[in-house]
Amino acid sequence: MNIEISTIINRPIADVFAFASNLENNPKWETNFVEVKRTSAQATGVGTTYQCLLQVPGQRTASTFVITEYEPNHKISFKGDRPTSAKPVGSILFESVGTDTKVTALPHPEFGGIFKLLEPVMSGMIRKQNEAHLANLKRILEAQ
Repeated sequence: MNIEISTIINRPIADVFAFASNLENNPKWETNFVEVKRTSAQATGVGTTYQCLLQVPGQRTASTFVITEYEPNHKISFKGDRPTSAKPVGSILFESVGTDTKVTALPHPEFGGIFKLLEPVMSGMIRKQNEAHLANLKRILEAQ
């Protein structure tokens, strides 16, 4: 699945990265996240873990997320362990565009079971969700 969604946020890259790379902020802009709490003592970076309560179609599920890549003001990647039918995996890229920031979401969920067969159908839903999430992020950050 190759999905790429971008938006331009009228804020400096350091501000946008600081907010979006802290997964504890996810419930503020990503509708799938109900609660997020960092479970590792270290500052955010590769290996940082979070306990997340996710709202997925028809259920709430707990998932442990781990940061798999972390390049300040450039990239953050993550992987969740649940739901097993569609494990959350992806990256967010950040790029300066003058005084603004281009944010690109690259969701790559790992589908299992019957959902593997539904992957082509699910891509449209995932694209639409991520477009809404980036619109929320833009609205929140530009209002600050």
